[in-house]
Amino acid sequence: MRFEVNRDVFSDAVSFAVKLLPQRTTLPILSGVLIEADEQGLTLSSFDYEVSAQTQIQATVDEPGRVLVSGRLLADIANRLPNAPVRISVTDSSVAVACGSANFSLLSMPVEEYPNLPQVADETGLLPADAFASAVSQVAVAASRDDVTPVITGVQLEVGENSLSLVATDRYRVAVREIPWDSGDAPSEPLTALVPARTLQEVGKTFGSTGNVSVSIARNDEREIIAFRADRKTVTSLLIKGNFPRSSGCSPRRSRTTRS
Repeated sequence: MRFEVNRDVFSDAVSFAVKLLPQRTTLPILSGVLIEADEQGLTLSSFDYEVSAQTQIQATVDEPGRVLVSGRLLADIANRLPNAPVRISVTDSSVAVACGSANFSLLSMPVEEYPNLPQVADETGLLPADAFASAVSQVAVAASRDDVTPVITGVQLEVGENSLSLVATDRYRVAVREIPWDSGDAPSEPLTALVPARTLQEVGKTFGSTGNVSVSIARNDEREIIAFRADRKTVTSLLIKGNFPRSSGCSPRRSRTTRS
């Protein structure tokens, strides 16, 4: 595997891929970033069985292939590279990174043991990115940080006919925001999704200036997944299971409700 890529583009892609990686994990392989090179360019992915991030970027690929490396180490290297094209080559278990006068070497991880990323369902609807990012920043702060009650550590997304409501509470306060929702030609059916607040905050920051954010919600017997896509980047997250408390029953000491 061998390719050359723009430094800034590569650094941004690595930063995105590692942003949602767990700080600690009992499975070291889940701390890795998967790099796949083919005639279309590069795909960088991360996945910890709960949250995944994937992005595609342009690159000159001399030899296709795939390799798994430590996400944190790769991000640290990418941030230190000088302003020059980045050349990466893989031989056996070694990954060589060259950029200008800088040279680094990384050990690869067993790529064959890396889990497959979840499949993204068809688009459920579109959101204006700026309104979505603003709503998330205002609502997610009201979510609880106490993992003892998982259902209130998330933000409830409630799809209406032409709008999406975001609701969060820690039982002492409630935050609500309503933004436009476009389901296209398909009828907009009422549905809900309880998304971890931390994940949603990162999605809002990442996609805040991308125009529109495509949202997909898929449910099957095994799991429920939501996907956000924009600007050749995708984030998926498992939904939190359980019944989100209705705002009228939260008995908040103070509440904040905003609309756009």
